[in-house]
Amino acid sequence: MAIRPSDRRRLARLAMPLVVARRDAVERRVGRRALVAEFELICMLLAIEDVDPESTCVPGRLREVEAALAAIPDTPELRRADEAYLARADTSWVDEEWQRGRRYRPPPREEKTFASEVQRLIGRYRTDVTDKDLANASPMELLAWCLSRHGATIQEAAADIAKAAEDLLLELEALPDEPAPDDPEPAGLTAENQ
Repeated sequence: MAIRPSDRRRLARLAMPLVVARRDAVERRVGRRALVAEFELICMLLAIEDVDPESTCVPGRLREVEAALAAIPDTPELRRADEAYLARADTSWVDEEWQRGRRYRPPPREEKTFASEVQRLIGRYRTDVTDKDLANASPMELLAWCLSRHGATIQEAAADIAKAAEDLLLELEALPDEPAPDDPEPAGLTAENQ
């Protein structure tokens, strides 16, 4: 038995609040996970630049987002379920309707994206701003400031930062675990200090 179109629309209206609530919860969790990764990246970039991340707003915001994720609680099973849900959320029907020309949709307009705003700030920090108050900067400004130290564009900076991070890891791995024969003995471990 076929469902009449009017009944189908009515059922869709009734189900929509449940669908929206589920989608919003999934998108909120995924967004928080992305924020954690972004804030950890900014902390790493600040460490490469020899800036204490604790002197900025990033660690505080990172702890807030981590606390919000811990309140869920965020498990690997939930992450897999969220990824599967977002993979099923297919919006290709919007493009199909647009190509068929059934509905009017205004042409896409140029909007500010995160990447374009970071790129704009990189250019500004490389040319105009020489000293930046990092303690009062937003996470986006801190990211752009760190990237501006390594290149004129995000792509240039990414390549240079990857090299800097690799060098930093190599320097840490190159440190010997045992003291060298010529190293002075630590004052706390000598026999006369004990």
